[in-house]
Amino acid sequence: MGISRSKPQSNTTRSETINKAKAKKDSVLLPADNILSANTSSRLDDAVDAYTKGEAAIITAEAAEAKAMADAIPQRKLLNDMIGHFFSAVNHNISFGTIPRADRAFYGLDVNNNKTPLHNTDAKLTKMATTIISGDKARTDGGGVVITLPTILAFTAVYTTALPFIQAISKTKEGLSIAKSNLRNLNANTNDVIEHVWDEAESHYSSLEASAKRAICRLWSVRYKGIGILSDVLGKCTDSVSGLDIAKVEISITGSAKKVLSNITGDFDDPTTMYGDLELVGMHPLYVTKEIAFVKENGVNSTVNVVMIKK
Repeated sequence: MGISRSKPQSNTTRSETINKAKAKKDSVLLPADNILSANTSSRLDDAVDAYTKGEAAIITAEAAEAKAMADAIPQRKLLNDMIGHFFSAVNHNISFGTIPRADRAFYGLDVNNNKTPLHNTDAKLTKMATTIISGDKARTDGGGVVITLPTILAFTAVYTTALPFIQAISKTKEGLSIAKSNLRNLNANTNDVIEHVWDEAESHYSSLEASAKRAICRLWSVRYKGIGILSDVLGKCTDSVSGLDIAKVEISITGSAKKVLSNITGDFDDPTTMYGDLELVGMHPLYVTKEIAFVKENGVNSTVNVVMIKK
């Protein structure tokens, strides 16, 4: 039933920890009452500033990605519809004998049927469009009949308009990936700053009785966890926009190998012997991973509701 320090395992908890420590430090009225060394105080200020900027960069990148994806929806639909119209025109001409069936090969199509390959990703969609444009040029340059309704000029115009919108998605995804990587690169130094804050807090209050020391060190952001009496972490998983229940969210408590799933009404029950400053993680393929820091008393059930944001 020993109690140990609980290091932050997620960006969310890491951010909460350094901001709590800085808020406590900044609340001290007299410099002499600041239990942190000058070096640790300065490093803490710098770490909070850097982490805040890193988190802001991710939020900005996520907004850019969401906008790019929303802007691309109508353009993607137009291009998808235009591909369907063009292949319908090709098959129509084949059925009337104005274009030989073998000419489907110019567009990368199977010559033995009238099917159109799936183009259900942006990469497939743009590849299909470029194949149509280059293939139709090769076909007509060889004397093939010009297709109308739609013409290749109309098709190319739709593709040329849609392409920048589709490309913007991959660019913003790359930007988000870089922002997340930059934040990860801050973790080692941030963790080291947290360790120094915790060490200095526990050293300063080392003369106090153990429970009293933990209580006051918690004000300086020190996190503790222990193993005690089995009890439950309960909650409900819901969608952030609709408020509807979400089933099959994978729920786990950091440090435990056990995972549970939310049921059809979004409810979950995760029995655990861990208590103290804990982290709950909610994962679902359609939603952004949710990390929630919470405090659990030994042997007492805790309720942690999980509000999920769609990807």
